[in-house]
Amino acid sequence: MTFNWSPDEWQAGRKLIQFWRRQHTDTKEEDSSSTGEVECGFETITQEEYQQQRLRDSLTKESQPQKSPLVVSCIYWRERNDYYITSVDCIYLLEGLIGVQFTVEEKNRIRRNLEGYRPCTVSKCKSDCAEFFKLIMGFPHPKPRNIEKDVKVFPWKILPSALQKIIGKYTPSYSSTMAVNLSS
Repeated sequence: MTFNWSPDEWQAGRKLIQFWRRQHTDTKEEDSSSTGEVECGFETITQEEYQQQRLRDSLTKESQPQKSPLVVSCIYWRERNDYYITSVDCIYLLEGLIGVQFTVEEKNRIRRNLEGYRPCTVSKCKSDCAEFFKLIMGFPHPKPRNIEKDVKVFPWKILPSALQKIIGKYTPSYSSTMAVNLSS
């Protein structure tokens, strides 16, 4: 995702990546147990494609339930010449790949587990990252943040190992019963 950026992506400072998941269930004949394997894929999507997809989804929402697009931002930090993902997008992506909506406690546990990847806290009050903060806060939907406050960012290159680490440690709590409908 850090290669082949279009002029529009360079100008915006981000590339949108749409993920999807498919769950495969196999039944082992010898012990009659069922194992579920989740396969995920991704592709880049333009801001215009994302907006069109949201418009289509809003028009068809009443007649039939739609799956939510799982789109996150790969953000270019010019001053550091590197690519980042916000903790908000990382948690959103994990929810989508696992297929549940995390409780506040689970999100906090995930944030603690992600601390090992040494995120950078981006703040409007820090001179070395104030411009990057403004960039993140100024993005249209899909917004890589929830509210206008300090946000932690991770180098994009750690995303695969971070996802594997969190998914490998994830044990759902009974309170995270709200399934996220992404794909079939």
